[in-house]
Amino acid sequence: MTHPEASPTEIQAALSRRKLVVPTLLGVGASVWVLWGGLDRLVIDPATGIQTTSRDLLLDFEWTARASWALLAVGCCVMLRDLAYIIRLRILSMGAFRWRQTFDSIMLWELASALTPSVVGGSAVAVLILRREGMPVGRSLATVFVTALMDELFYIFAVPGVLLWVSLQGGSFFPSIEGFAAWGGIPIPALFWSAYGFISSLTTLILIGVVVAPKQTRKAVLWAFSRPPLRKWATRGQTWANDLVTASIAMRGAGYRLWLGAMGATLTSWMARFLTLNMIFLIFMESVPHASVLARQLVMWLVLMISPTPGSSGFAEVALPVFLGDVTGLAYVALVAVIWRLVTYFPYLFVGSVVLPGWVQRTRG
Repeated sequence: MTHPEASPTEIQAALSRRKLVVPTLLGVGASVWVLWGGLDRLVIDPATGIQTTSRDLLLDFEWTARASWALLAVGCCVMLRDLAYIIRLRILSMGAFRWRQTFDSIMLWELASALTPSVVGGSAVAVLILRREGMPVGRSLATVFVTALMDELFYIFAVPGVLLWVSLQGGSFFPSIEGFAAWGGIPIPALFWSAYGFISSLTTLILIGVVVAPKQTRKAVLWAFSRPPLRKWATRGQTWANDLVTASIAMRGAGYRLWLGAMGATLTSWMARFLTLNMIFLIFMESVPHASVLARQLVMWLVLMISPTPGSSGFAEVALPVFLGDVTGLAYVALVAVIWRLVTYFPYLFVGSVVLPGWVQRTRG
């Protein structure tokens, strides 16, 4: 991150509607490929145990009261996820942002994440957004740092919790992909635990830097980036270390109620995010292995973080059947993948692009 000015031209360039074309084409193309390619695949009907094809299964599908309740739950999860994010931002702004400001900021933040490769993220644009809303630079940096910190803390604690739950039920945490092969021949468990260790280390560093000992952490980061392995990124390391201290100063004095409230909103938002997929499966299946579905989402989320496409578009649609096919079966998983992306990704492209022009006009002063 840097210390940016809140330039409307820069923000509009980062969130321009022209950038919607690539992720939309990738997402739609992958969805069509996944659905069309699986129509004649032999699958097992989860209700009868009889072998059939996906095409026949979808043609014979009958809507039930369970499906209606599950669809309602999907809508509630999506709204709860965004509402919790909005509440968290309002808490972290210490009431300085009105509800309209928090809604616009979150929608544009989500748009930035949807238009940015997952490995990069939308944090830099998020700082610009908060800065243009009138939040001081230090507070903007602090807010982005703290939201990232809370998101990672949730993930760090969710992994062992869900791992224990799955183990008690006799399920498997990792997908049964042949040879567990991943990119570059690295097994998925090895890739996952390496990334999990990295996130845990980085989160610990941010926690110490923002909350415990910012000046000492800054010195340690500067020292690390002065060593040969990291020396070529010394400028970025210095900027990041300075931002860490700035964030710490901005958040100093925040009471425990702020931290508890923001962490509670984080927990609510992420649980709603992951349970959305479980509820979509319930539309089509009488019973769902909830623990295993949550576990596979945790693994898949970390793997998708290295996706080079905007918001993992095109990549997520193909990955979901691979990661979940062995626990839910392949009967409806292709359609579930498409619906999942329709409710968790594409709405932010639309809503964010609608909000942007009015937001630029409203924040012009």
